[in-house]
Amino acid sequence: MLLCGVLLLQLGLAMPARATTAEQCGDANLDGAKTVTDGVLTLRTAAELVGGCTVVSRCDIDGDATVSVTDGVQALRIAAGLPVNLACRHVTTDRSDFDVFTFDRRSAFGYCPPLDSVSNFVLITQQNGDVLRQAKVFVAGQQGDPDCIPEITDSCVREITLPDRTLTTDEVAQVRDTFASIVRESQQAPDCKRGVSGDPCLINEYRWDLFAITDFQCGEPRLLPDQNAALTDLFDSLAPAP
Repeated sequence: MLLCGVLLLQLGLAMPARATTAEQCGDANLDGAKTVTDGVLTLRTAAELVGGCTVVSRCDIDGDATVSVTDGVQALRIAAGLPVNLACRHVTTDRSDFDVFTFDRRSAFGYCPPLDSVSNFVLITQQNGDVLRQAKVFVAGQQGDPDCIPEITDSCVREITLPDRTLTTDEVAQVRDTFASIVRESQQAPDCKRGVSGDPCLINEYRWDLFAITDFQCGEPRLLPDQNAALTDLFDSLAPAP
């Protein structure tokens, strides 16, 4: 049993910590507020209707691993300022201690790379503790340029490589602080179970050594939308387009 535990830790598959997120519990549409709209969305998910909760764990207010009418009523109580026992749970993992981190963007149902943003971002921890950053970014190009990404037909988007550089001490601290609490949603977005995928045109892929996750809403597990945005903003700040 001890050997199995060691192997799970090495693979990044050990049982992660569970955390209650009272500040997010009941916020069905991820807008930072808790209103009647959130209660309605929770009830839609409970009724298995399209257009309900974006993140299942934030609508599972009683923490019983299902979204029910009871959760919808609790969400409405939150909106009304009435007392509610918030027991939403999701899975968090600490990925601040890594050897190699890789972020990559790939096309899905279409291809819509955002200009002046990272397309590939790599962090490599050196033996002396420094962290080397490697990056590529999407930039606008001219039609007819042979380096235009071929999947994009209505305009020219190029991928250019930035010079490698070592992160500053403050940047390393910022990265490790951000990586210290990676939220992993274990369920698909509710609409996926009803055959509505949203047809994403771009999927972000993250890998901390052997631990991998994407932001694909129909994936299991998946990265939450707000954390996905925070991470890509961080990468863009550490690898600005020229």
